[in-house]
Amino acid sequence: MPKQKYIRCLCILCLVFSFFGGTNAQQSHNDQVYHAFISDRMDAWDGVIVSLNGRKASLSDRQLGELVSYYYGYTAWTLEEDLKKKANRYIDYAEEIIDELLAKYPNDPDWYAYKGAFIAYKIGLSPMKAPFLGSESLKNIDRAIEIGPQRPQGWIEKGNALFYMPKAFGGSKEQALEAYKKAIRLMEKDPESLQHNWIYLNVLTVLGQSYEKTENLQLAQSTYEKILTIEPNFTYVRDELYPAFMKSLF
Repeated sequence: MPKQKYIRCLCILCLVFSFFGGTNAQQSHNDQVYHAFISDRMDAWDGVIVSLNGRKASLSDRQLGELVSYYYGYTAWTLEEDLKKKANRYIDYAEEIIDELLAKYPNDPDWYAYKGAFIAYKIGLSPMKAPFLGSESLKNIDRAIEIGPQRPQGWIEKGNALFYMPKAFGGSKEQALEAYKKAIRLMEKDPESLQHNWIYLNVLTVLGQSYEKTENLQLAQSTYEKILTIEPNFTYVRDELYPAFMKSLF
């Protein structure tokens, strides 16, 4: 994938999976998306989405949650690639599922976090809507943190909002870093959930990039090296991000 991509906006559903339970099919889909993520095969990622969406009416709530997470990651990439029509379509599909699941599970914080994320994607499609949609996105993200402070998804979205929001409106890259670190600490409390977890790798990558942008170069380097220790075959970090970072030091 090109630089500055999918990763910032991405966003975590491992805890949602545990909430709804698991199946072999879920593992298969998770593994497919994980390998698509680390090997830069977004066509394979989209193939999983198309397969699940084609039988959406028969999916369980757990499977619908799984599908939302795949829309979440893939849509962020379409925005970076300027694939606006596809992004718009996938935002609509995801929001329909999120609203359905929120109606069933109004106290599950992850759905508010995802709702805030997809509203932010709409701002990415049309920045002129920021004054109208920005507060709605933040309201949902803050609600996620309020009712689920020990769930990482809300903290990820809070980090995204703080990082991209203009300083005059409350944005802060330093506070964004703290939100990302909070999300990572929460995820790392459950080591078993981190195996083949593309979102965990994604948030670490976002953290490394954030350290770079805030001139915390030693921390950026250690974060990139941590990523490659966890997954040596993560092509974006291995072949692009980390070499470019190291070159910039000299």
